[in-house]
Amino acid sequence: MSTQQTGSNQILTLDGLLEQTVQIFTGNGEKPTEKKMGIEVEMPFVTKKNLEPITFSGPKSISAIFNVLAKKCGWETDTIENGHVTSLKGESGSITLEPGGQIEFSSAPRTSLGQLAADVKSYTENLDVVSKKLGVDVLPFGFHPHVAIEEIPYISERTRFAALKPVFEAENGYAAWGQSSSVQLTLDGKCMDDSFAAFKLGLQLQPLAAAMFANSPFSKGEDSGFKTWRRENLLALDSPLYNVPKNIYDDSYTLKDWAQHVLNVPMSFVVRNDEYLAVAPKPFIEMIGKPLPELAHLPVEEQYLTGKDLVDHTTGIKPEMLLKPNQLLEFRAADLGPTPQHWMALGAFWTGIFYDKDSFKAVQEYVSEWTNDERASFRSSVAKDGLATEIHGKTAQQVALDLIEISKQGLAKIEPAAVKMLEVLEDQVKLGITPADVALKNLADNKGDFTATMKESLLFSGKKANKGGLSL
Repeated sequence: MSTQQTGSNQILTLDGLLEQTVQIFTGNGEKPTEKKMGIEVEMPFVTKKNLEPITFSGPKSISAIFNVLAKKCGWETDTIENGHVTSLKGESGSITLEPGGQIEFSSAPRTSLGQLAADVKSYTENLDVVSKKLGVDVLPFGFHPHVAIEEIPYISERTRFAALKPVFEAENGYAAWGQSSSVQLTLDGKCMDDSFAAFKLGLQLQPLAAAMFANSPFSKGEDSGFKTWRRENLLALDSPLYNVPKNIYDDSYTLKDWAQHVLNVPMSFVVRNDEYLAVAPKPFIEMIGKPLPELAHLPVEEQYLTGKDLVDHTTGIKPEMLLKPNQLLEFRAADLGPTPQHWMALGAFWTGIFYDKDSFKAVQEYVSEWTNDERASFRSSVAKDGLATEIHGKTAQQVALDLIEISKQGLAKIEPAAVKMLEVLEDQVKLGITPADVALKNLADNKGDFTATMKESLLFSGKKANKGGLSL
């Protein structure tokens, strides 16, 4: 569910800044008449023949894919940057790019999981056309399984990524963002009794999602030793852009405290005249009321931070659970799954818990006795141990089965037809396996032939393409 952020061009001052930040998160406070949701799916494309990551230009490239989608599938140009088409739009949503060339589908806001599933189905059918036409395909893993970061193209054609390159380099973060792919769900916190409480609960549960949907066991063509190598790389960044305060789960921690935290997180870029410009990574609040040296070439009035910059800043930080302007909640921890069924299982799991009041309260009670030390250990351990990770005397597998049942009860009231979307997730969790375990088993079955295993895994042309379930 892609959301265009807006804000005032009025120059910021410290007076009332905290309250203004809180207002950005709360929005107008009006409850919508319908509960809406959106899904985002990032996909790493490679050539079918030799599994090389595609570049921005060329016969088998991002530009070629966009061209086929426009000519054969009805997508329209959305954004042009420096003469390059960098995003498309259509009835079902938008298509944009990630730093390492991952192509991301962001659905339009929908009122049911059935509608989201129809959008995903239509999009994957479009990509099947692309795959056949161009000889490209998707390796559906949460992290590029076989190539080093040096072999991944950096998409500097997007001005935002050109501006962010020094930020990535400073924190050694390009490997994490340039090679990773995920599935993310957005829900509308305005539909809930307390969107900030929902944010805190979702943040506690993101490690569970990482465990259930772990699907990045490989690094540079070998077993990484982790169920989700993507998560391990993101945690290794140890950056204020991605970490959250240790006391965030305290009952006394409020939205105002979170707004103060956000103001103390370093900012990474500003936008002027539709151009992204990198700035020195200083806490946002320390840059208020001061002309930025990086903007010295602009008129004086454009050299100061504005309300629009503050809105951009609130979406520029990337914890694994994100509270966005106007009470939107983005669930970010899951690896890209091997099939569309897994993508929709993620959406169904969170929707059943967060859009049903009884299910939400039941899960709040379920995790109420978890301690901060237990949460921290859980957060850091699931990358390696997956469903075997323990928290508060239970394994992640046991917790997952309990919460899947609660989610099913919520879905039965919200959208009964969507309960079946959880089957692929429930079946694998009952067996104690993840997509990562299946991928490792496939490699063993192929006697260590990594290329053969990857070609079997291709989303549209692999032997296991579109297989709904998992088994060992």
